Amino acid sequence: MNCSEFKKYSLLIDKVLDGDASSKERGLLSKHLAGCATCRAHYAQLKDSMAMLNLLMTPELPIDFTKNVLEQIPKEKRRLFRRWTAKHPVLATMAVCAVPMSLAVFAANRQSASQAKNAKGIVLTKASR
Repeated sequence: MNCSEFKKYSLLIDKVLDGDASSKERGLLSKHLAGCATCRAHYAQLKDSMAMLNLLMTPELPIDFTKNVLEQIPKEKRRLFRRWTAKHPVLATMAVCAVPMSLAVFAANRQSASQAKNAKGIVLTKASR
């Protein structure tokens, strides 16, 4: 089943899941989800994905982590790096964001695979800390 207004409701789903929707918008989405299996499945999938991402642990880095890394770079390369990042701030930002995002996607895929195994009857337990 396809929703003729999927794009509209997809944006509304994002707004609701981000917590930015008004009560009227939440009611409108709720009413639509009651009668639309396509949007209901999309909503459930996004909600599950958000739950999995919230389970990921974020490593705590020391306060001087960046300073320590930069100090390990030879001085001539450090100047080149600073010049490049000054000339290309958007690319530098994208490069810095790519690694954690890649790790998050990789971890989410692993959790998704684990949940698929769980659905087949294998019981997973969370290790205590």
